[in-house]
Amino acid sequence: MEIEFNPGRYNEPGVTQGITRKVAAAPAAADKPNFERTRAIGRALAEAPEARPEKVQQARVYAADVKYPPDEVLDRLSHLLALKLKSSE
Repeated sequence: MEIEFNPGRYNEPGVTQGITRKVAAAPAAADKPNFERTRAIGRALAEAPEARPEKVQQARVYAADVKYPPDEVLDRLSHLLALKLKSSE
């Protein structure tokens, strides 16, 4: 008994599907490379402040607040650390 799984299939040898190849991109110009964007990024980085004043002020407010972080957060963190200690033993 012969079972034909794909009756619409061609049984002729040599039936192939064409392959299309992508054309290679043209090479870049042989001139010297332009690093103007790199220089602009370097200048912007050099001009950037070491610290953002608004974040420094926010950190000072948090450091002065005796209720920060809330006790609930500290409790959850301590439980998480305790679980990690138990699992590593």
